[in-house]
Amino acid sequence: MFKLIIVSALAAVALAQNPDAEAQIIASDSEVNPDGSYRWNYETSNGIRAQEEGVGGQSAQGSASWTDRDGTPIQLTYVADVNGFQPQGAHLPREGPAPAHVLKTLEFIRANPPKDDPNFNIQALEAEIARLQSLQ
Repeated sequence: MFKLIIVSALAAVALAQNPDAEAQIIASDSEVNPDGSYRWNYETSNGIRAQEEGVGGQSAQGSASWTDRDGTPIQLTYVADVNGFQPQGAHLPREGPAPAHVLKTLEFIRANPPKDDPNFNIQALEAEIARLQSLQ
């Protein structure tokens, strides 16, 4: 009997820590076509919504939305293709400006490129310097 009370108490604590555990799927749809294209979407009773469409193994684009635990509405959109997974959303971290010492070091390397490194690529270095300068 004591074990049953302990297990019940643990289950209650686990449920209380995850209020989304009781969410139900209220809408769901999917379609897969012979040409490999597909689409799907769903919505849950706790406000989560997601949808995606694409061509299997080649590309996809979609979105999802939910409310964070602190009540913040989250909106995520994404594209996945030959350029990788590219998410966008106000909740995602953004790259900030590069510290001055990093730019100074890269400028020094550009002015004094290594002479014996066959893997050194001055064009790649210049492109990275330009990218970092654009963030300033």
